[in-house]
Amino acid sequence: MQVRNDTKGKAKEKPVVKKKEEPPAPAASAPKTAQPKNAGDKAVKAVEEKVIDTTRGAEPFETANIPGPKMARAVMPAVAGKVLAKSKRPLLIVGSRLGDGALERAVLLSKKMSVAAVGNSSRVLVPKGVDAPYINMHALALYLCDPQWKGLDGKGGYDTIALLGLTYYYASQAISAVKNFTRIKIISIDRYYHPNADFSFGNLKDDVFLAALDEVIAQL
Repeated sequence: MQVRNDTKGKAKEKPVVKKKEEPPAPAASAPKTAQPKNAGDKAVKAVEEKVIDTTRGAEPFETANIPGPKMARAVMPAVAGKVLAKSKRPLLIVGSRLGDGALERAVLLSKKMSVAAVGNSSRVLVPKGVDAPYINMHALALYLCDPQWKGLDGKGGYDTIALLGLTYYYASQAISAVKNFTRIKIISIDRYYHPNADFSFGNLKDDVFLAALDEVIAQL
């Protein structure tokens, strides 16, 4: 029995010829960034500006000097300077515990406000051309508590006092009276924290202390 061949009537299929794929075009190379001439040199590091922080160490320099719940607010130099700048009648009280650096700053401060010399500070202030009348610190505290007092120059009382170069325990007791019996603002720009003041620096190192005084002067 013969098997019928059905393939005779069918058209022969043409073989599929695959086209050769063209190689992809090379990607455009990114433009080269010009390297700086000094790329191999060492970079110069920027020196950050040193911030003078006078709020650290805000605790009584003498451990037992705790006057009560109200103690001085530790402030930055710019704040102390602005308070003095806004005062109508500020008085700078200068003691004898001044180094050469603090003395120079005291002379600059004297050009912006009246000065009272306590201890033997007049011995170094007057030769510098500072109008600094001598007065005993405790006597000055009593005068400041008198609302009728006309001041060292006879032009009226003071609304703000600033402390600089004073013997610590001596000043602390004197300004305690001013704190409790007057409305005068007390600012310590000395290197020790005074709890009886309204505003005070913390306990500072010498270099920080002098830099802080410079910032105070810059605000006046």
